[in-house]
Amino acid sequence: MLGRGVLSRLHTLTQQKTHTLTVYVDIDQNKQSNRKRGYLVQAEAMFKELRGQHGRSQRLDVAAERALELLRSIQPSGKAVLVVVHPDTDLGEIHQIELPFAAAAHWRRGAFLRPIVEAMDEHERYGVVLTDNKRARLFTAQMGELTEHEDLLSETGSWVRALGPDQWRAQKRHDSRHQEEVASHAKRAIDALHDLSLRAPFDRLIVAGPPQATGQLVRLLPKRLSGKLVETITMRVGADRKEVLNKILAVQRRMEREQESKLVEGLLAELHDGGKAVADFASVLDAVNQGRVWKLFYAKGLRKEAGECRECGAYLPHSVGPCVYCDGEVQPLTQVIDRLSQSVMEMGGQVEVVDGPAAEKMKPLGSIAALLRY
Repeated sequence: MLGRGVLSRLHTLTQQKTHTLTVYVDIDQNKQSNRKRGYLVQAEAMFKELRGQHGRSQRLDVAAERALELLRSIQPSGKAVLVVVHPDTDLGEIHQIELPFAAAAHWRRGAFLRPIVEAMDEHERYGVVLTDNKRARLFTAQMGELTEHEDLLSETGSWVRALGPDQWRAQKRHDSRHQEEVASHAKRAIDALHDLSLRAPFDRLIVAGPPQATGQLVRLLPKRLSGKLVETITMRVGADRKEVLNKILAVQRRMEREQESKLVEGLLAELHDGGKAVADFASVLDAVNQGRVWKLFYAKGLRKEAGECRECGAYLPHSVGPCVYCDGEVQPLTQVIDRLSQSVMEMGGQVEVVDGPAAEKMKPLGSIAALLRY
């Protein structure tokens, strides 16, 4: 799976003086144009456009041919692929992704990973336990990918109605035994869930299944897991993977929008009180240059123009003229928001990409702001 560790490694390996080719290709096989490797035509068209923008370059030609080789090598199963090639270090990797991404090619210093970072911010890893009184299935879900880790079966007897002359006492014994077996199954599922949280740590937990079974399991959750619980869902334990994933994605979207709104409300309150926060593009650039940004906020899809000083490397709100820090020459900066995001993360900060109602609240701020360390 394409995780933050892979992104960090790609970012580090491509921080060279020479350019890196980053390509996002739509390979969705539900689209007629992508079948029979039609996505190769899409990639070749993007490379032709890059050559038109940057002129003839042997390094770009080598990188494009390597990217095409990687694309030819896959059996398409996802919605999109990320290809990263840096010819000088012999880096060439391809990763299939279960989420759709707009087709794009970038030839620049450093891998262009902003779309993946934004998607990861919106798709935290969820742990899921789908259970009834006899069976429990354990999943993790992230970036549109669902992984089933375990399928447990317990010897829980069915509830029966007691018969005979001492029906009341017999029913009570049957009910007690049945409840013990149900509780034992729930504890077994929780033990497996705890082990899963150590092997594949998740940020949030969803418990799904018939109401009686989910209620029993939720009551028995230890604090470490109950603190991650965000939703219980009614679902058949035998539901197929598509149904499970769709239910999880619906919860993820709602939770993400709610969390973004709360974070932006906190940001606005900090700005209103004159606290450790800045808004507007120029102020955010200045804070990034000083290494003061703890959390960068911006609206999804935001585009800005800016410059970078050739001498001191500072970011400026203008793309030509002198640097306000060292009087050096300023050159245009490409992929501005991506570079800002990477700089903040390199300094140990966080990036919050907001959408929906939260993005609307940020429009008066220029759609970009930051919480500061000091």
